[in-house]
Amino acid sequence: MTRLRRLPAVLPALLLLGVVGCSSSEPAAAPAPSSTVPVIVPGTPGGPNQTLAALPSASATVDPDDVKFLGDMMVHHTQAVQMTERAKTAAVNPKVKALAERIRVGQQPEIEAMRQMLTARGQTPPNLEHVEHMDHSAMPGMATPAQLTQLGSATGKPFDTLFLTLMIKHHEGAVTMSGEQEKNGADIRVGELAQEVTVTQTKEIATMRQLLKDL
Repeated sequence: MTRLRRLPAVLPALLLLGVVGCSSSEPAAAPAPSSTVPVIVPGTPGGPNQTLAALPSASATVDPDDVKFLGDMMVHHTQAVQMTERAKTAAVNPKVKALAERIRVGQQPEIEAMRQMLTARGQTPPNLEHVEHMDHSAMPGMATPAQLTQLGSATGKPFDTLFLTLMIKHHEGAVTMSGEQEKNGADIRVGELAQEVTVTQTKEIATMRQLLKDL
């Protein structure tokens, strides 16, 4: 008897739930389009790709430290790529050749990603056409024109030794620059790129130091 008396009180509640359920069956609004355009940066051989966002959010402001980092790192990467190109024919140690190619494959697409980031933020990317003929030795880790000339004329083991010596210093400079961006920059996307540079090049520094010992 107790159950029968409670039944009428339960039914209105169930009916009310049914009405509410029907009224909420309207299609959900589509998510707002993202304000960022992803940039796919190919990883090193055997490694995963990196996805970065070229465009900042609509409310983001352009930080001078972020702009400086992107422009300087484009120049920095360009010199590294030029040094690795020489290793294709001048290096004799297969491990040195493989490392040089890994650096080239990793940094070349990052240059393009940084170009897109600068453009998306209303900035003018640096002209990289004459990087190898200009003195950028004031930038952390950059080789001097004299050192590049010496590298360009070296072959065999002397090249391998000089290449590793210069590239270790070059990578250390990039890590320093990335650390400055992480400390002073404001853009999250640029910070992600700086962190990626730090992680990748720190690992490569350890590899090059070991290779230098083994030559």
